[in-house]
Amino acid sequence: MRRVLFLLALFPAFSFPALSQTVPAGQTAVPAPNSSGLNVRPMDASAPNDNHRVVAMMNMGLDDSIIVAKIKANSWTFQLSDADMLALRKNGVSARVVAAMVDDSVTAVAKVTVDDQPVTLATMGQAKSAGRFLNNITGDLTSVKENAFLEGGTATTEASPMPEILVTLPKGDSIGNYILVRMDRKDDTRRELGVGTGGGIGSGRTGLSSNSPIRPIRVILRSENVYQLLPLNALKAGQYMVYVVGSSDEQKNIYGKGYDFAVNR
Repeated sequence: MRRVLFLLALFPAFSFPALSQTVPAGQTAVPAPNSSGLNVRPMDASAPNDNHRVVAMMNMGLDDSIIVAKIKANSWTFQLSDADMLALRKNGVSARVVAAMVDDSVTAVAKVTVDDQPVTLATMGQAKSAGRFLNNITGDLTSVKENAFLEGGTATTEASPMPEILVTLPKGDSIGNYILVRMDRKDDTRRELGVGTGGGIGSGRTGLSSNSPIRPIRVILRSENVYQLLPLNALKAGQYMVYVVGSSDEQKNIYGKGYDFAVNR
């Protein structure tokens, strides 16, 4: 017994960190950043969500069918843990409306808002390809630079130079698949983006060209599946897109997909 007391006195700070870890009171344990190379900040436990909108409509006495229709018509983000759903029910939200919120949260594609404006997913077609004539006369020995395009000279969504871009991911998706690029406005009818090369010696490639104007961003985890894409520098006036990596499918004449917006100041 004396030997044990002697050892405890000799090593008073001895502990076993590998067996236990204490999280200080008032703090939330957060997952380690992913290994994709993205600069991802930890989750903000106080990140806003739209649960309160539904509660407010219920308190106004609106019918369930009206609230469900509003949920389907808007790109809202809900927090729906077991505790959240219990809180909704205690605040008078019907089971039908909670179910509609759950259905709305299970999306097949990402939901994107730019400065609180919902942006729909756009599909790009193939634009004129540079080098096509030379490729034809050389028997496919030279490469062809391919461009994708969107109809319209400007996006309908207008954003600030430092926009708040929020991406709500469907299950199984990764925020690493979403990047910010600047598009080339050709005229009043279309915007273009370099998406790859074809032909030439060796295999061609699809996806963004190596010289595509990708803008550096910081990725911030706002809630469980909601991320903020924050440009590191103010965006100059122009046409931009949150491009979905791997979205091109030339067999279906799809040359990329993304969420477009314009900065006009």
